[in-house]
Amino acid sequence: MLEYVFRGLLNGSVYALLALPMTLFFTTAATVDFAIGAYALLAAAVATAVAGPLGIAAGLASAVAASLVMCAIYVLLKRTSSEGIRVALASFGLSLAISSIVLIVWGTKPFVRQTFTTMLEIGGLRVNPQGLLNVAISVGLVAATWLVLQRTQLGRMMRAAAVNAPGAELAAIPVIGVQCGALMAGGMLGGTAGLLILHSSGMDFTASLGLTFIGFAAAIIFGIRSPLRCLAGGLAIGVIEALAAGYTSGMVTSMVPSLFMLVVLLSGQLGAGRYSGDRP
Repeated sequence: MLEYVFRGLLNGSVYALLALPMTLFFTTAATVDFAIGAYALLAAAVATAVAGPLGIAAGLASAVAASLVMCAIYVLLKRTSSEGIRVALASFGLSLAISSIVLIVWGTKPFVRQTFTTMLEIGGLRVNPQGLLNVAISVGLVAATWLVLQRTQLGRMMRAAAVNAPGAELAAIPVIGVQCGALMAGGMLGGTAGLLILHSSGMDFTASLGLTFIGFAAAIIFGIRSPLRCLAGGLAIGVIEALAAGYTSGMVTSMVPSLFMLVVLLSGQLGAGRYSGDRP
């Protein structure tokens, strides 16, 4: 059981990176970007097509470029309506489009890279060094995001943009610019998660939707307002998923993120008091 828990924590740290963009955009625009999984998939696909370290840079650049497309869609939708559901649905459509492009260009072959060929022994457990690297990168990015949101002027501007956009504009805050910046940061974080998964377990063209579900579930299980809660949610899903894989069938394992989302949505906690105490 200890081995399953440990592996779940390693996987869960990457899931937190998929949840972070959800928190960033929700904090800034009061809606979510469902193309996160597609950013991860695109980054992994491009990274396999470009050899060496340049592939990592190209993968991240492609994810950010895809998020720029989402920025353009977001700006166009904001001109006609302020309803966040339209943005969420549009991002879902973009996700399907990116998955289709990946399928057309790269086909059905899986994407995987192995950086390390030797395993580490930790307390009797054999651990891939890539897993430890994933944890270090994920925790570092979560901590950096939390500091930006809670301790900087930019973080206050982001919260103000969601709480009261007209008031924020009167206070000389570039609301649309801040929100698009959050989308681009989400593209970079999603791409980073995709690269970490690429060098760990790998993925194929069908991974986009599943990764988005995992990210959304990790973001909402303990509350979507905080990056630290995203980390806790990602770790929780990773551990439950690993235990399910070890003690039940693969079908149950694939249902874990969906079950988490169902429980949270039925509890009515999503969005409760999400901005209490904030000021534009």
